[in-house]
Amino acid sequence: MLALTLWSSLADSYPKVVVRDYNVYLVTENGSTTALSSTGTQSTPFDHANVYKSPDGGFAVVHQIETYGQNRTITVIDSSPDDQRHPRPVVFSYDTQYARGEPHTYGPSNYLAGDDLPIVHPKLFDLTTEKQIEVRKDFIDNPYMIEDASWKFRDNKYRYMYYERGLRRIRMVEIDESGEARIIMEETAEQYIDYYTKPAWVFLDKTEQMVYLSEADGYNHVYLINTTRIEGGNPGSVTITPSGHGDMVQQVTKGNFSPTVWWMGKTPTTYKHQARVNYDGTGFKVLTADGDGHHNLKWLENNTFEDRWSRVDLPLKGAIRDEYGEKIGTLEVNSTVHDNITIPERFNTAGRDGTTQIYGIIVKPRHFNSSKKYRVIENIYSESILIIRLVDSFNVPKGLSEEVQFYLARLQNLSDTHAVVVVVIDGMGTNWRGRAFQHFFYKNFKDSGFEDRKIWIRAAADTRPWIDLSGGVGIYGVSAGGFNALAALLWHGEFYTAAIADSGNHDQRLANAEYGEVFMGWPVDDAIYDASSNVVNAHRLNGSLLLLAGELDDNVDPSCTLQVVNALNAAGKDFDFMLVPGAGHGVLHLRDEIVQLGKKFNNFWKNWLSST
Repeated sequence: MLALTLWSSLADSYPKVVVRDYNVYLVTENGSTTALSSTGTQSTPFDHANVYKSPDGGFAVVHQIETYGQNRTITVIDSSPDDQRHPRPVVFSYDTQYARGEPHTYGPSNYLAGDDLPIVHPKLFDLTTEKQIEVRKDFIDNPYMIEDASWKFRDNKYRYMYYERGLRRIRMVEIDESGEARIIMEETAEQYIDYYTKPAWVFLDKTEQMVYLSEADGYNHVYLINTTRIEGGNPGSVTITPSGHGDMVQQVTKGNFSPTVWWMGKTPTTYKHQARVNYDGTGFKVLTADGDGHHNLKWLENNTFEDRWSRVDLPLKGAIRDEYGEKIGTLEVNSTVHDNITIPERFNTAGRDGTTQIYGIIVKPRHFNSSKKYRVIENIYSESILIIRLVDSFNVPKGLSEEVQFYLARLQNLSDTHAVVVVVIDGMGTNWRGRAFQHFFYKNFKDSGFEDRKIWIRAAADTRPWIDLSGGVGIYGVSAGGFNALAALLWHGEFYTAAIADSGNHDQRLANAEYGEVFMGWPVDDAIYDASSNVVNAHRLNGSLLLLAGELDDNVDPSCTLQVVNALNAAGKDFDFMLVPGAGHGVLHLRDEIVQLGKKFNNFWKNWLSST
């Protein structure tokens, strides 16, 4: 947020507010120390990472962990450490990185779907009287987490965001100097609110308003909210980005008192553009509409900006624009297309509902011959949160940046090596296509957009006689894509006949709570989770499968894959499996470094292509 840097610098000024021995202390410039709290213990500590002083230095808020939760950790085995002969147990969570050669790496607890979560409350301190002030906390009834939202600039009022467990309710709460609290914004959803990528805010202190991003109407739009409203009254919000302009991706406000919001949004064709709109909702204008492609920009000090855009099939272009979008100068850009890729084909068609457009790309071999037949392999990563997989991606590459070209080079190598076409597709359930699109497989993770993907591939083949679907389609992916790849064989084995599943989160009860509970719901219903579990449904396997995992994966517990192995063994299924010593999350990224891994990857596809 715009103001957070200011508050963090205040925290370092005297008198300092610090956490020592689980409690809060006031430290003056001459070194004297006064205890401000006494309730902190090893099991109920104040959090040193969440200390927030008021702008005038007279008050401070410190978050206290009142209940720790289940204190869960993940234990894996480093089978081949560099510094000793014997294996080493490693204990970590998703928030730690393991360094080879260290005896252990410990991190904060990891909470899985259904676990008891920590309960955190903000505590208020008067730094003048050196006393703690009791804070009303009935607005924190079932927390997933709370998040700092900064002090109010002109008055000593502290704000925080409360996220309810299950993420069907979020609210912004304001605390005054007396400890009294009130709700200044609340949002609810029937399924979930995508707090990872959607809600964001900027306070306009001069007008007592807040610019807030929300999907309340189904798309991520900008709202102007009156923060002085009476609790329970009309929020006084005004939508200031018109409907029908796609999801807003990020917000840029040029000055705290500016009457205009600049924003990056995705058009219905899923390209990212820059736009502006007045705070009263008038004057909406896409500033980059004359640039056909996916835009990235950099604001300059003189109210102009550098605009760079490209499409996955068009090299980079650039211009310097004024704040109204008019081109006022040229911009030198690197429009090089590397010789290790070919320009992909774009293709879109209506999905399963007959209306919603599904977008994708087709990568052909560099020595493509339209008189020949080419099998299809899909690279998949279908999940509904956390996804801006590449800078210019949004589920399927849109631009042609250096990062995208690196990704395309991996696809090109696969296409060239095996004389196949490689496709990447945006099926129902992914992010940045509106709430209904994103929530499509809520509590049904196994859907993964496969019905749309199959329609897209068949439609592409209908107009491209060189695409051969007679032996089925191959599929591979990492992490959520690893889940997707295996799910393709379990539920769509009539279409997908081979899969490489790398580091998959194959059962959402083994995924962290912020991931599993959002996809599959809270409270945890085992029947619902079972229905989308690759572990529980491993007996459905139909097709050729290669499972991969890194033994030191600190993102998805390797036991996710090992439990699939166990279930497949119990079901008498044939498959291949490789656990890579010393590797972390996503071992396919190492296939150029680990020769045998690269051979296994290529031999798998070679054997599949020759046998079907």
